[in-house]
Amino acid sequence: MTNATPALLALLLVLSVPAITIVAAGPTDGGNSAVETVRLQTSSSQTPTTVNNTTNRLLLSGEVRSEYTEYGPDLGTALASADDQLRVDHDQYTIVDSEFDDATDEERKAIIQAAYDRLKERANELEQRERNATRAHAAGERSSAELLRTLLRNHNEAAMLSRDLEELGNRADQVPGYSLSGSQTRATHTTLDAHRTPLRSTLGRLSERPTDTVQYDVVVSTSQTGYSVAMMDGSRYVVETSRFDNRDESAPDRFESGEAYEHIGDLYPWANEFGPSFQDNSPGYYWADVGHDHGRLEFYFDSGTGDVYREIQELSVSSLPTDEDRTWISGGLRLTTTETAAGGPVKVTVVDAETGEPVRATLSVDGTEVGETDDDGTHWIARPLGPSEITAETDAGSVNATIDAVS
Repeated sequence: MTNATPALLALLLVLSVPAITIVAAGPTDGGNSAVETVRLQTSSSQTPTTVNNTTNRLLLSGEVRSEYTEYGPDLGTALASADDQLRVDHDQYTIVDSEFDDATDEERKAIIQAAYDRLKERANELEQRERNATRAHAAGERSSAELLRTLLRNHNEAAMLSRDLEELGNRADQVPGYSLSGSQTRATHTTLDAHRTPLRSTLGRLSERPTDTVQYDVVVSTSQTGYSVAMMDGSRYVVETSRFDNRDESAPDRFESGEAYEHIGDLYPWANEFGPSFQDNSPGYYWADVGHDHGRLEFYFDSGTGDVYREIQELSVSSLPTDEDRTWISGGLRLTTTETAAGGPVKVTVVDAETGEPVRATLSVDGTEVGETDDDGTHWIARPLGPSEITAETDAGSVNATIDAVS
C-alpha cells in the first residue's frame, strides 16, 4: 500500500490517446501560472486508455482545466498550512485516557465503538472533500494551490486517522471478550491508504521547506468528474489521477470469486505480466499494485462498474518510450524536444547550434521557470494538456519551441 513513500519515478507511455480540442484560454490564478481549458473526448467504456508496450493510463474526461503551477514560496507556505485546522479537528476522534480508564467494560465497549463510528464517517468524508475541491477548481473558483492543499490535508489526516484506528484496536484488546471487526477495520484502513500517495508525500516534503530554491513544476488538471496532478522531481515523474464518475458505491459487485483478479489483465494487460499484488476484502472496490520494468503502478477499481477510479503511476524517465525529436534553432542555440505520449514528460535538450556542445540554459514553459539544463544539456519537464511554449535562455541568446496539445 502507500503508507511508506516509494521512490518517485516517472510516467507515460506510447499510447493511443483520445482527441483533444482546445476550447478556450482561461485567466490565471495569479503569479506565473498558465491556464488552459481543453476538452478530452474520451469513451467511458475505455478506462484506462489502451497503451502499447507499457502500462495503460487513466485519463480525465469532459472539459478539463489544465494549469502549470510553479512550486515556490507562496505554494510552499500554502501547503505547509494544510493541516493547521486538522490538528484542531482531530481531538474529536481520540479517546480521553481518564474517561476510558475509569469506565466499566461495557462503557469501554461503547466508547470504542462510538469513536470508531466517528472515525469511519470521517474517513469516508475525505473523498467528498476532494470532489468538492476538484469541481471548484474546474469551475475556476479555486486556485491550484488550494486544490493541492486539500490533497495534502487529506494525506495528513489519513495518516492521523490510521494511527487512531490502530489505537482503537489496542484499546479494544484491553476489554475482555471484545474486538473491532477485522473486515471493517481493514476496509477503513484501505479507504485511508487511498489518500496516502507518493505525489502527496512529495508535496508534504516540499511544504517543509517552502523557501527552497530548487524548481519543481506541478501540472494540475481538473474536470467536473476528476483530477490529475503530475510533477517532476529531477529525473523522476509521478502522476495521480482520480475519476469520480467511475465510482458507483450503490452497484452490486459484478465479479464472482477470482474474476476481479483476472480483470486486472483486462485493465492493464502489459503490467499484469509482472504479477500484481491484490486486495479483495474491501467492500465496493478492489486494490492492486505492481512493480514493472518502467516503474510502479497502483490503482483502485470499482466492484460495480469494473472501472479504475484512482490511479498512481510512477515511472523512470529513462525507461519511457519516446516520439520523434523536434528541433528549433535561434540565437546560436539548438533546442530539441523529445515527447512521451499522453501528456507525459518532455525531454528538452539545448546545445550550441554550431558546435553541438551541451549548453546550460534556463528553461521556462509558458512563462513559468522550470529549471536549468544539466551538464549534458538536458532537462525533463512536466507539461500541461494544452499547447505550450518552451523557452531556453542563456546570456548569449534564447530559443523558443512549441509543444502541441495532447493528441
